[in-house]
Amino acid sequence: MMKVLLLSTSDKGGAANACIRLHQGLLALGIESKLLVLKKTRTDLAEVHRFLSVYEPRTLFKRIKKAPKVLAFNRKRNRQKANRPTGELFSFCETLHDVTAHPLYQWADVINIHWVANFLDYPSFFEKNTKPVVWTLHDMLLFTGGYHYEKGFPFEAYQDLIQQQYQLKKEVFKDKTFTIVTPSKWLLKEAKKAQDLYPLAQHAYIPYGLQTEVFKDYDKKAARKAMNIPVDKTVVLFVAASVNGNRKGIKHLLDAIPQIKLPNLGLAVMGANIGKLNLNSENTYPLGYLSDIEQIALAYAAADVFVIPSIEDNLPNTVIESLCCGTPVVGFDIGGIPDMVLPGQNGEICPTINSTALAQSIQKALESTYDKTLIRQNAINKYNIKVQARAYLKLFESL
Repeated sequence: MMKVLLLSTSDKGGAANACIRLHQGLLALGIESKLLVLKKTRTDLAEVHRFLSVYEPRTLFKRIKKAPKVLAFNRKRNRQKANRPTGELFSFCETLHDVTAHPLYQWADVINIHWVANFLDYPSFFEKNTKPVVWTLHDMLLFTGGYHYEKGFPFEAYQDLIQQQYQLKKEVFKDKTFTIVTPSKWLLKEAKKAQDLYPLAQHAYIPYGLQTEVFKDYDKKAARKAMNIPVDKTVVLFVAASVNGNRKGIKHLLDAIPQIKLPNLGLAVMGANIGKLNLNSENTYPLGYLSDIEQIALAYAAADVFVIPSIEDNLPNTVIESLCCGTPVVGFDIGGIPDMVLPGQNGEICPTINSTALAQSIQKALESTYDKTLIRQNAINKYNIKVQARAYLKLFESL
């Protein structure tokens, strides 16, 4: 039986959730799948292993002492972090960690890399690797000089580092064969633009999967009662891991809400750092950061529409989660959002990135009638976790 090892920096966050769902989908198909993470916080997941547990503290200390170059990079990275805008990431492709030394690497037949910033050391991994590699992209990091997304990134501050990191990646990838998987058509197009970086790489398009038995069409009144949201309100929902991140675009939504001409309009906000938004309105319902997936599903079910005002994004899990709950979605015409949102059928696409256009699209969605059952069924057909797992299994077998 095929043995698949998935790699992820953490077991927490949007990219981690997508990786975990694939891992669970493979297990459900009877595949021997294991997930290796650098940061392990959860205890409720089967076959998830912490990378650093393979090292004794004294051994790890010796490895750190022998890596002055990487430590110098880390010092630069920490200085840069102090100056970067909220939510704008920069990651180096060199780390202290040798994944190929881990017993689970030796065990595996196929390596499936996910979001591995500050975990995977590109030079040592590709120098020592002898296994077929599938790299699932959750942002643009693989083919950039260190930034994860372009919009709002302070390029001038990182110019030298970006050029340095890009050339290092080009040297690492120049004669290496691996397969790049993108969950959105937008990211597929962007990854192919950088083919000179990895001339021997192949490409595949496989959307994310979801546990559709949890994300479902709950009774709206019961969902609102559970989430402490009034039943007599028209509710717009916003969701982000960190709600004050610039790229997720909540500023556009907050500016749009007063422009919507509907009575009893309320805004529910789910995610961390809500206190930094200064939301004082009596018609605003801060849900906080939720980790329980049933509670998250209830939040979607409680809403009349879910709005994702991201200015740049891959294939947001939040959109799939909302659609599987039968809740229509409004978002800008960017990234992978048009892959999922079909105007008039399961929500609306806003053609222009500004608050006025967004307000008009939200109002149109709230005044429209959607078939919630059809929204959910179409989402299940496309984003069921087993559909995704079977597509990956077919790819793994071809390697």
